[in-house]
Amino acid sequence: MRIRQVWLLVVGMTATCGLLLGAGNAVASTQTVAVGGAVATPHTYSLADLAALPQTTVQTTRQTIFGPATYSDTGVSLRSLVTLAAPTLPTGPKNATLRVTIGVQGLGEPVTTTLGELDPSFGDEPAVLVLRRDGSPIAHGPQLVFPTDATDSRTVLSVSKITVGVQNPVPTVPAHAGDLSVTTPTRTTVFSAGLLALLPSSTRTVTFLAGSTPQTHTETGPDLLTVLATAGARIDKGTFVAGVGSDGYAATVTPAEELYGGRGLMISLKEDGGALAQPRLVVIGDVKGGRSVSMLTKLVVGEG
Repeated sequence: MRIRQVWLLVVGMTATCGLLLGAGNAVASTQTVAVGGAVATPHTYSLADLAALPQTTVQTTRQTIFGPATYSDTGVSLRSLVTLAAPTLPTGPKNATLRVTIGVQGLGEPVTTTLGELDPSFGDEPAVLVLRRDGSPIAHGPQLVFPTDATDSRTVLSVSKITVGVQNPVPTVPAHAGDLSVTTPTRTTVFSAGLLALLPSSTRTVTFLAGSTPQTHTETGPDLLTVLATAGARIDKGTFVAGVGSDGYAATVTPAEELYGGRGLMISLKEDGGALAQPRLVVIGDVKGGRSVSMLTKLVVGEG
């Protein structure tokens, strides 16, 4: 009798799991992803729409309780979806695509990245909206995956909304040479050259392409995260930072790409041993140096 009861319990649990999996598949089949914001052609995609777009396959390695596991993830590149939506870029500024931020929402905490991080000419990060893992459909809709990240911290489950922003901060003239202002939604903090020099700093070697010519420099100064924390700025997976030069040149980065993507971000005060007249935002590991902002006067912090 006990054996029969156990057998009935197993059958009941199996049936319940089947219903839950069926419900999950039903959710996935009706899932849509809306791409909007500062774009010319917003669009809402069904899963079938996404599957009909050009697909890319990446290898994603993650640490599990059984050790490292590598998955074959197939889906649509986040960069291609944003490009299809045609961000409304300002006319005139150099490298205007580096002003674009991308907020991704689904289950859990939203994540912000930038078009510059995804661009093969700059950050070269192949972020993907995964539809199939190891050949099987992803349950509960597409997942945003950053395959080169060491962890799943920037993974977004059941992606439903992608919001494109274009940052057009107004350049400022510092009151004193070397001043750097950090503007958040609630306040502005001004760092003098002397105060920046007091923050913990490091010296790093940076190599990038200027056009087609490789350049290598040593940069010395505090980490961007240190400057933001000292200014009391909010730092999470949804935070972006626009660096603005005195000439109006601007580029966006995110703290998350350093925290989880391993890309160094720093505020250089010395280059190749010589003091800089104004700080420089430096992005370590990019292919080209476009996201490094010279004659930096302002950092604008926001949420994607």
